[in-house]
Amino acid sequence: MTSITFWAKPNQTYEEHINAAYRAWKSTVSAKKNLIKRIGKQYGFNEERFLKSSLLTVVLHDIGKNIEPFQNMMKAIQQGQKFDYRENYRHELESFCFVMRGAIGLSAQEGGSLPGKLPFEALAVLGHHKRIDPSLDSFHREGVSTKPSICDEGMISALALAEQIFRREGYNFPKVPVHEYDPYKEVSGLIGYEGVFSRLFECEENPDADRTIYSLIKAILHYSDWLGSAGRDIPYSVNHNGKDLFREIEKRCKYKKIAFSGLRPFQQECSDARRHIIAIAPTGSGKTEAALFWALNNISEMKDAKLIYLLPTMVTANSIFLRLEDYFGKGNVGLSHSTATFMRGNEEEDPDGQTVLFDKSFIKPATVATVDQLLSAGFNTGKWTLIEANAANSVIIIDEIHSYDPWTLGLILESLKHFSKLGTRFMLMSATLPQYLLDLFCKTLPGVKIVRDETLLAQCRNRYRTCDKSIDDAIPDIERSVDAGKRTLVVVNNVAKCQELYKELAHIRPLCYHSKFIFDDRRKKEELIDEAHLLIATQVVEVSLDIDFDVMFTECAPPDAIVQRAGRVNRRRSKTDSWIHIFPASKTSEKIYDPDASGLLTRSFEIFSNSCPELTELDLISIVEKVYSGTKIEKSKNFIDSIQRYSEVQNTLMGIFDNPNKFEDKTRKEEYLQVPVIPLKFKRDVTAAHFPPSLRRLYEVKMPYWYVRKHREVVDDVTFCAMNYDSDVGATFADDLELSSMII
Repeated sequence: MTSITFWAKPNQTYEEHINAAYRAWKSTVSAKKNLIKRIGKQYGFNEERFLKSSLLTVVLHDIGKNIEPFQNMMKAIQQGQKFDYRENYRHELESFCFVMRGAIGLSAQEGGSLPGKLPFEALAVLGHHKRIDPSLDSFHREGVSTKPSICDEGMISALALAEQIFRREGYNFPKVPVHEYDPYKEVSGLIGYEGVFSRLFECEENPDADRTIYSLIKAILHYSDWLGSAGRDIPYSVNHNGKDLFREIEKRCKYKKIAFSGLRPFQQECSDARRHIIAIAPTGSGKTEAALFWALNNISEMKDAKLIYLLPTMVTANSIFLRLEDYFGKGNVGLSHSTATFMRGNEEEDPDGQTVLFDKSFIKPATVATVDQLLSAGFNTGKWTLIEANAANSVIIIDEIHSYDPWTLGLILESLKHFSKLGTRFMLMSATLPQYLLDLFCKTLPGVKIVRDETLLAQCRNRYRTCDKSIDDAIPDIERSVDAGKRTLVVVNNVAKCQELYKELAHIRPLCYHSKFIFDDRRKKEELIDEAHLLIATQVVEVSLDIDFDVMFTECAPPDAIVQRAGRVNRRRSKTDSWIHIFPASKTSEKIYDPDASGLLTRSFEIFSNSCPELTELDLISIVEKVYSGTKIEKSKNFIDSIQRYSEVQNTLMGIFDNPNKFEDKTRKEEYLQVPVIPLKFKRDVTAAHFPPSLRRLYEVKMPYWYVRKHREVVDDVTFCAMNYDSDVGATFADDLELSSMII
């Protein structure tokens, strides 16, 4: 029995924390049992052998806290005294040395290690708090510090506790000597572009196995450490079935005054499908609910799987998040994108930031996110090991799959290949899916089932006409439409044009909606859209917004984008005189949609011009096919480059290290770099002494980098930018004639 108490946290002893982490480990490996079996079968390892390695990381991950600097820090915090954190020493480095010996001992007594030559256990422990990369930037302080003195009594007690826990599982704990190591020297000799691990990686036969096994071991360690520290359990999987969802949909329809008499044939066919599925159905046909029925049935079959719902934009993700919270209950659905933190407002107490952490890591039973959150895992950024391990045990819905540029599409295809091999089931959804994309997805997901909603194909929701004048010349027509009491939607292809039309029509009080608003202003506008008599917007309205207008005036865009925009008009199909007016695309539009000058927008406008006004859903599909006929996305430079970039990053990082260049490896291709900045007008608010730094992002907008370089002002590492900003119009360039033709 120890005479001294050793602490893992100011309010938790070392023994308490390790026992709590062990209990969390038990529940986590139980939830991930089927995933462990699948991966073991694929990469050739025994389930029990994996569990021993995983448990080793849990019982020893904090053994490095039994050093004098860390225990002195704990005592100072407990006594309310100041502690010079420069005198601390990262405990993960010390833990690494002990886990390395444990992993070597475990391999010796088990007659071999897990597949691969790298010590996954030690690497997982080294990186369970800080990012690790071959340059060891996270441990720069320790590189110039003297090695820490260990607390012998604490180390002996910690190893005894680890052995006791191993015995509870019926395992033999390997011999690990108590010794005073030089942690940084040991780690730096192994990790690095010239280190031992690099040479081992060069001889590796199956780097995919390394990455997958490492991700799973580290993810389980994160689960155990975080849940053990939190002192609470969270459900692993969605605890709902089809009957529960049916009742929730009935309630929602009743509230929204929508007739609901059960699943339509298309929805039922999706619900009955197992494994991968591609669902193609017009806007307003109930794809979201069809996807959720498919998801719940597949989760039931997979046992303890998660639900991940991915969308192209933050706005659409927010909308679906609220819907899924209605269906599955608050606390069961996570939201992950760059401003997701602020969606919750003061609604939830989250003093330790755990809700945000769990959302970003796909830990909740269901998670709604932008597709970027999944794709970033392929670049090893953020909590990528958790995203990997959770996505590998999920059903994943990717909505509006047609809407991505070649760069992002290449990354999506690589992710489909990677996760489907691990057992993930995918549902891809679109209102319009050109044949060249359908062929690509079918090739990527062999055996995928295609479900089409053909009941609406003969219906004509809206009538279409093209106009040979600029959309600027349509202002009198827009005014007449509003005067006639029609809810009118105007969609243009860039923010500057949206702002320009808003000013021209300010006398009839339109709502202006685009991406260049600070968070609170954008959220307020989203709440007003349902009541707006005139909405002037950019393409942000195209996808997954449940809004309904009577008429639309739009600049020409690719045909699938036009169809998506038109889906916001006569959404319920109850009107008889709804029109879509299409105007020629501007030069700026061509820079956005057709940078390769292929004539995409010209073809789109010509084919709509040569079509009759009464276009059925089948006619619209035909137009999409005509415009994209002959498209070879596989030959696109951006498509090829994105796939190559994934491969380059994995080789550079040896598959398992964290990406130090997270701002360079993007999931979206930007023709010109945009960076988040705070409009200069908010400088006084944001720099006030009482203003929490965590809320600065509420005031950010993205502006072109070239513009920010000319107009920035940096205060205490916060970048402000001179621009015009107001809550009605959003951000515009500072008054400068040379900027008038630039894209914003």
